[in-house]
Amino acid sequence: APSAEEERRTREDEARAAASAEVECGICLEVVHEKPRIGDRRFGLLSGCDHAFCLACIRDWRDGGVAGKDAATASALDQARKCPICRAQSHYTVPSTYWPRDEIDKAMIVGEYKRRMDKIPCRNFDYGDGHCPFGSSCFYAHLLRDGSRASEDVRKTTDAEGNLNIVGGIRLSDFLDTSAGRRALR
Repeated sequence: APSAEEERRTREDEARAAASAEVECGICLEVVHEKPRIGDRRFGLLSGCDHAFCLACIRDWRDGGVAGKDAATASALDQARKCPICRAQSHYTVPSTYWPRDEIDKAMIVGEYKRRMDKIPCRNFDYGDGHCPFGSSCFYAHLLRDGSRASEDVRKTTDAEGNLNIVGGIRLSDFLDTSAGRRALR
């Protein structure tokens, strides 16, 4: 016989599935859970708003769907990081099988996703041999070769008004202002 906890989880999953059953993607206008391919039946939750999108559509939007994949201008990249409907800035997208019923549900889905990602070693950090451009904002684990976590050395400055600023690493690309220069550094 299932435990009380298992029964509660089953009821919760059924409620989530019912709440997600008719939710349409704001880009393709299809019901996400009725998409032809089973792998496409996932939502892409934006951090900055509560508009519904299927994961494939919002990833395409953020990957340059705004101006095309070859148009990597600063304004096009800035637009791609905004919701296609309300233009709210969203720093990340979280894949989810279910559409959250409320903010608490969304926070739980995002938190669980971050916990799962934090168990996977960061490819960019490469066990201390590489550099992760996301720094302390990276969802993946920054592990050293011995399996220990790398310390988060974050440079901070304050401006004349006392505002705190986080300083990232300086790269040559920060000084290049040409599209040819940006393409060469990819």
